[in-house]
Amino acid sequence: MITLRKKDLSTLPLIGVGIFFALFLLSSPVSASENETDLHYSVYLGGLYLGSIETEVRQGKSNYKIQSAARTNATFKWVLNWFAKGETEGLVSLDKFFPQQHQHKSTWNDNVRVVSMDYTNAGEVQVQKTDTREGPSSKLTPIDPASLTNTLDPMTAILTMTNRLEKGEGCKAELPIFDGHRRYDIMLSEKPARYFKPSRYSVFEGNAIGCKIDIVRKGGFPVKRNYDRDPNANQEVIVWVGAPIENGHVVPVRLRMETQFGMMEMHLDRYREGPMQLVSNNSK
Repeated sequence: MITLRKKDLSTLPLIGVGIFFALFLLSSPVSASENETDLHYSVYLGGLYLGSIETEVRQGKSNYKIQSAARTNATFKWVLNWFAKGETEGLVSLDKFFPQQHQHKSTWNDNVRVVSMDYTNAGEVQVQKTDTREGPSSKLTPIDPASLTNTLDPMTAILTMTNRLEKGEGCKAELPIFDGHRRYDIMLSEKPARYFKPSRYSVFEGNAIGCKIDIVRKGGFPVKRNYDRDPNANQEVIVWVGAPIENGHVVPVRLRMETQFGMMEMHLDRYREGPMQLVSNNSK
């Protein structure tokens, strides 16, 4: 069992990097039909329950809407109270996804961060944000305004990825992302498929496609932070995706990331597609 201390969280906001990273990259697995899809994930660090993520996906032939929320385990409230929720609405055209509006709100103890983004037909991004934690812009690497055109919000990015996998195109891709604060590219590369045995933590069993995730920082990141010396900067982050039911939609089913505190894993422990529902024995 691991112990989370305040000094650990000050040097490495692991829960933020953990659950938020899962929300940030994986909270928006999507369906490719008009059926509703609901997903629930539990996140563990070294066997300790860290928190949960809930996602609702609604997609029609010409539009989509994704809502997601993540929160830390209530046990950690004495040292850390973290919650985040996001919502994206957009259009579907020629099998591609175009965000129209994205909102994200997170609280870290008493600090609040709110982002609202609107997208023009030309792919330009208009941003409004509030951040009680953010310091002077000089402490962050600059963002080239021209680099924001035709970027995707994090949720639409994952929608794009899962749609590629459903079509059998593989996960090798490069996605330009802007979350309202940071501009970066997500680089996806293929890893060998893996067979997952039945588990009380997950509703998924069977073969899953492996995708490795790398982030190329473009702007909006701390200037003085030495990422080369960051003990978690070069972690290999892998997400496995598969269909929990026969002929079902492809969604992320497991995330695995080694940290200085131990292995962090995210399990799909609840899944609903139309009338079909799966619940693991250890669902939180």
